[in-house]
Amino acid sequence: MTNVYYTILPNRSGIGVVGPDSKSFLQGLLTQDMNVLDTQNVTYSALLTPQGKYEYDFFVWKQDGGYILECEAHRADALLERLSAFKLRKNIELKSVPVQVITLWGDEESLKAFSYERDPRHQALGCRNLSLQPIDKNRLNNSIETEFGFYDRLRLSFGIPDGSRDMAIGDDAAADINLEKLNGVSYTKGCYMGQELTSRMHHRALSKRGLYAVTIEGSPLPPFTDIVTPEGNLIGEMRSSNGNVGLALLRHDALKAAARMGIRTAEADTDSR
Repeated sequence: MTNVYYTILPNRSGIGVVGPDSKSFLQGLLTQDMNVLDTQNVTYSALLTPQGKYEYDFFVWKQDGGYILECEAHRADALLERLSAFKLRKNIELKSVPVQVITLWGDEESLKAFSYERDPRHQALGCRNLSLQPIDKNRLNNSIETEFGFYDRLRLSFGIPDGSRDMAIGDDAAADINLEKLNGVSYTKGCYMGQELTSRMHHRALSKRGLYAVTIEGSPLPPFTDIVTPEGNLIGEMRSSNGNVGLALLRHDALKAAARMGIRTAEADTDSR
């Protein structure tokens, strides 16, 4: 077995949602249709504000009697408090759950030897596993452990946001952060928090900006710094980066302008040919 890599992800935590009403509770709040978990073990989803803006994103894992929301560790307590506000008379229990998360990617044929779940956001991100116990590295003897930065560059190169490192809380709409492309939103499930604006922007193609994977010439701007042309036009905002790769929230009509500033997207390179 060759060319299989793994990273134990830092900054991940879990929130357990268990009880008879756990599915209906999440179905009425999250962007993803919980019915997809009838045929798979993990999905990707988000919790939006009532105005349809990004608030939290997470993976939803099936477990006996309910689900575990795998989320950013530094925001887990706030997410638990937020969910508790909607509990009302639902027959559920919400609780913090310590977890360890591993991501494994590389040669597709070799990946079949590992009983992990496919990352629902993008094929190139390989597999993912959530464990309630310390990870047994003996199961990973035929793969190569890498530092987080190695995986970070991989996900950046495919334009995959990493929670609040790349998505502006209370500001970015689902369309802005490519939630649909990440298999994180359903347009057929019915009502959920922020559904009205999300559906309207999708069906009317109202979004004028989006997250783009970029290569950077020179030093990258700090995260959440405005990208302004020499003429003074605001064309976007830098998000996270690692070396010369990163993510930027750019106006769709300003990709060539960004490229002239040393922030190049694959789309801008294609247009220039």
